[in-house]
Amino acid sequence: MWIASCLACLGGLVSASGCGHPATRDECEAIFQRSAEIELRAQNVVDPKIVAERTAAVREARGKELIDRCVGRRITDAALACVRQATTPEQVDRCLE
Repeated sequence: MWIASCLACLGGLVSASGCGHPATRDECEAIFQRSAEIELRAQNVVDPKIVAERTAAVREARGKELIDRCVGRRITDAALACVRQATTPEQVDRCLE
């Protein structure tokens, strides 16, 4: 399941220390949302309704934990822009290294 990838993604913000700014809740929400879409697309789930349902299910089960682990960690504007442009889970991981 892609929950582990979301954890890795959001946890990757730790390594962006020394520069950038503390990640806001909105930024973490955006990373979560984009990561979910990319992970589901990688599993050939492209129907917007199914993507929304599965993302909502993970958000309900683990979303608060994931977002809370992200908020306040160092992030750069470049990393956020990279996540927005990413098309694969691996690209998202590289953005947040």
